[in-house]
Amino acid sequence: MYTARRQSPIRCLTLVMIMVASLASAPRVLADDEGESRKITCADDQATRVEDKVCPPTNRRPAVVVQRACCTKTSEKGTKTRCKSFPHCPRNSPS
Repeated sequence: MYTARRQSPIRCLTLVMIMVASLASAPRVLADDEGESRKITCADDQATRVEDKVCPPTNRRPAVVVQRACCTKTSEKGTKTRCKSFPHCPRNSPS
């Protein structure tokens, strides 16, 4: 029984460390949750053009506008433009 008493504080300390680490990483995870912001930005060395798409209204929400970025990169080989995909239209109201 002595070993069980000795391991208990170690287990509690480990649990506390895991909880602190998860709370410390929560703001980064919440900030990454916004996938739409990544869809309308390009790298620093590229020109950005934002395109809009209107999602039609449904019974549960009004019409919504979603955006994507088209990134233009110029190099010695020429100019290349690539557009990111549009985010999916939300099923429910975004509010």
